[in-house]
Amino acid sequence: VGARLAANTMRARRDWMTYPAGGTDYVTGVDWSTLTICDYGNIASYANQGERSLEEIHAVLSEILDAGSIPVGVGGCHVQSYGFITALARRLGPKQFAILHVDAHNDTYLHDYGRAVHNGSLFRVAVELGLITGPDLVQVGLRGQGQDAAGIQWMRENGLRSHFQAEVHVRGWDAVLRSVLSELRGRRVYLSFDMDGIDPSYARGVGTQDPDGLTAAQAMQLVRAVAIQNEVVAADFMEYNPFMDDAHQTTGVLMDRLIRTLMAGIAARRQGITDPFFVDPRRVDHGVPAS
Repeated sequence: VGARLAANTMRARRDWMTYPAGGTDYVTGVDWSTLTICDYGNIASYANQGERSLEEIHAVLSEILDAGSIPVGVGGCHVQSYGFITALARRLGPKQFAILHVDAHNDTYLHDYGRAVHNGSLFRVAVELGLITGPDLVQVGLRGQGQDAAGIQWMRENGLRSHFQAEVHVRGWDAVLRSVLSELRGRRVYLSFDMDGIDPSYARGVGTQDPDGLTAAQAMQLVRAVAIQNEVVAADFMEYNPFMDDAHQTTGVLMDRLIRTLMAGIAARRQGITDPFFVDPRRVDHGVPAS
């Protein structure tokens, strides 16, 4: 329930970065305020009418995409991302974009409770309806306890690029990140970021916590690298529940910085930076000879 207040909570946040609006990315040195940014407002939702709410999301996102803009959603239950997928499929064509899905949970569970789609099944429905193919879906941070062997087998049979947190422990974050970038290279990308993909020690204000996960630094590096390497056509940051956050709004601050990092990556790409691992030399060398 609390996640419905995520967008307005983020608007109400105030910290030193707010004045003036903007700022430079602490890794690339790029000023993301060179982008033209507009708050499009909240999209109407209808209690206990999920399909109607998704139709509204689809319609509003279609307006934004048709205007040549990049929608960035802040929410909210992850099922809203299905409206992003249908709007992108209408605008770009089915199977004409990749999805980077950051989440503790794979969201490819079976349908249940008579719903056509829900926050745990949206990507499975998208694959089965032909909106995307399995290899179009690249997943990072998976570690939830809910998926059974049959579900994992479905993911493998359909070719999903699923990177479980166990892979990070075995291969290391740098190797996994490079694999993700290789799988996305050359694609238009929709970033769908569930905040519970991050370790709850960094982001506790979520609906479904699972220990382990990405660190805040890894999450920001992933977002930055993909936004520099790929054309990002849409993004969302979901499942932030302000009621579950701490007094410092730690999860909200991190979500804010992830959005800023995304915008900095987009701005860097537009300025001709193509290396997803680019670092501003001034951020690693202060220029004063050692005495």
